[in-house]
Amino acid sequence: MRRRHLLQLSAGPLLASLGGMARSERPSRPVLVAGTVFARLFEPVPGAPPSGAQSSGRVQGLAVDLLDAILVPAGFTPSYDIYPWLRAQAMLEQGATQILVGPYRTRERETRMRFSRQPFYEDAMVFYARAGSQDLWRDDFAALRSLQIGAVQGWVYGDRFELARRQLNLTQVRDLATALRMLQLGRLDLIAANQRNSEPVLQELGLTEAVVMCQPPFARLRGHFAFSLEASGGEWQWLVDTGMQRLRASGELARLSARWGVPLPE
Repeated sequence: MRRRHLLQLSAGPLLASLGGMARSERPSRPVLVAGTVFARLFEPVPGAPPSGAQSSGRVQGLAVDLLDAILVPAGFTPSYDIYPWLRAQAMLEQGATQILVGPYRTRERETRMRFSRQPFYEDAMVFYARAGSQDLWRDDFAALRSLQIGAVQGWVYGDRFELARRQLNLTQVRDLATALRMLQLGRLDLIAANQRNSEPVLQELGLTEAVVMCQPPFARLRGHFAFSLEASGGEWQWLVDTGMQRLRASGELARLSARWGVPLPE
């Protein structure tokens, strides 16, 4: 009760003014949601351009369905936009968007943004190799020191990868599609990625037979919604956390996760 009271005192135009109104009387207020292309989580509707900012209504995925279910009943109208990943993160830090979709939680990122209490998806972090070379990965980072490894700029790969980073010959690549093409052409020996994002890009590039996934995964990471460190970010965090608890209790969270084929963290 005390937390809710404090929230209403500080929310101002965000939440407090909505509390005494019937739902039908609540004015709809815009919410800006930013992210990058995350397969099945936050992606352009088929036929929409694959990059650059997208207009609201042209983005789909589990994150969109979850935020619609949380924000719309509270009297907000979310607008979903896709940007390059580093730009989307910077927009949150600069106050240009209220919610960021999908970042993995790390100590470094906690200095720049706050995270939803509950993650809403889990990824297997894996290496990809040219067909016939998948044995380059044997679950041993020390064996990779002589290889050229590709990593996508701005991505997080987990503590195990980070501990080995200084010992690896890493090439930072601007996006996953570029990394996969470099791998195909022999400019890289392995690339680090996650399975969920990689599968549709491999299909789009026609590389499903030329590039293969190595086993086992080197990490499993969980993704969150993120918010500004400013006071308003705490209000959005509270709203989303409360909504996620409601969706989990009702079974809607599990239903939506199954619909999009996205593993739901326990």
